[in-house]
Amino acid sequence: MKEVRIDLETRGAVDVIRLTGSLDMYSLPQLVAQVQTLFAQGHYCVVVDCRNLEYIGSAGLGAFIGFSTQSREHHGDFKLLSVPERIFKIITLLGFTKVLRLYTSEQEALDGFACG
Repeated sequence: MKEVRIDLETRGAVDVIRLTGSLDMYSLPQLVAQVQTLFAQGHYCVVVDCRNLEYIGSAGLGAFIGFSTQSREHHGDFKLLSVPERIFKIITLLGFTKVLRLYTSEQEALDGFACG
């Protein structure tokens, strides 16, 4: 499988993480380190752009749930953008749409944050 590439972009008070490739148990620690760094800096408003994500394992989905919970505990949010259909189906099947917030438009994902 293809390794994951993580690009970080700051859009005002929101950090946008763009993922490319595969997020599996081998590449997940890279994302965890990136998100933990943001959280340690007090950045709890995060959008993860998944449009170029080819694969995500169960550990990655579990991490997304944990990141969402942690960010909301600190009055932020953790949103997913442009989730590919095959990954969206898994998220829906597992009932994770009750916890994860998914968006198709970047502007829509960026709107509604109370960060600043």
